[in-house]
Amino acid sequence: MIIPSLFPNSFSILISISISFRLSYFTSHSLGFITPPCSTTTIRWCIALSSIPHITSKLFIGGLNWDTTDEGLRNYFSQFGKVDACTIMRDPSGTSRGFAFLTFEDPNAVVTVTAREHFLDGKAIDPKRAIPREEHLRNTRYFVGGLAPSTTSDSMKEFFTTYGKVVDATVMLDRESGRSKGFGFVTFEDANNADQLVGKNIVLDEKQVCCLAL
Repeated sequence: MIIPSLFPNSFSILISISISFRLSYFTSHSLGFITPPCSTTTIRWCIALSSIPHITSKLFIGGLNWDTTDEGLRNYFSQFGKVDACTIMRDPSGTSRGFAFLTFEDPNAVVTVTAREHFLDGKAIDPKRAIPREEHLRNTRYFVGGLAPSTTSDSMKEFFTTYGKVVDATVMLDRESGRSKGFGFVTFEDANNADQLVGKNIVLDEKQVCCLAL
């Protein structure tokens, strides 16, 4: 009963493993011999495992240098695996918003990438696994990208209180210059804000920002 609780979508299929095992074993017993039901069980296990939600192969990459190009980003991450798609998000004028989305052919590449630090075009960048939409409802922390240089932690916190009680809001600053890196993080008290934030047109300090669940 432990396995079905871990993989609820596989519950009925996993039960069939037990039934198949017993029928195969006792039928062969009644004929005077024992046939290990390995092949049947293996097939059922493969079906069960295939119903487990797949690991996403998509990355969100924040903290990009404004001059980083799609090609440069793709070339850098190609050392970890074949890149299917790579897009730096830009404003209507074509200026980079400092973050991007990248998709690998092999989901295992995401695990490799997120396990180490990365530097590109003189900046430390922050790759994270992109959260599938169905997981958004369970998250209270959000990345906020494309911030105006004038946006502060306090002004960002005040702005997002219109979406719920904010526990913390932090604009990330450059260690040397003290200037905004153009992105930050907001944490809410509960997880009821996803539909209002993710994929919506949100304007803060006259700049359109992008919110992503973490």
